[in-house]
Amino acid sequence: MSRYPVFYCSPASVDAGFIPVEASDAYEAELIVRREHPGAVTASLSERITNEEEIRLLFLAWLEKI
Repeated sequence: MSRYPVFYCSPASVDAGFIPVEASDAYEAELIVRREHPGAVTASLSERITNEEEIRLLFLAWLEKI
């Protein structure tokens, strides 16, 4: 198991953020987040990206594109 940063944006509940998720792979990590936030658009980063500032900047760039 690894920790994957997963971005989510849920238009229905006007909610967005990112959470670290323990999972066997990035796909499973996104599925976990989708269960917690039904209807959300998700994206995951490599488990090697651990710098909080870098994750935050990537999250903001991702939000601009969706």
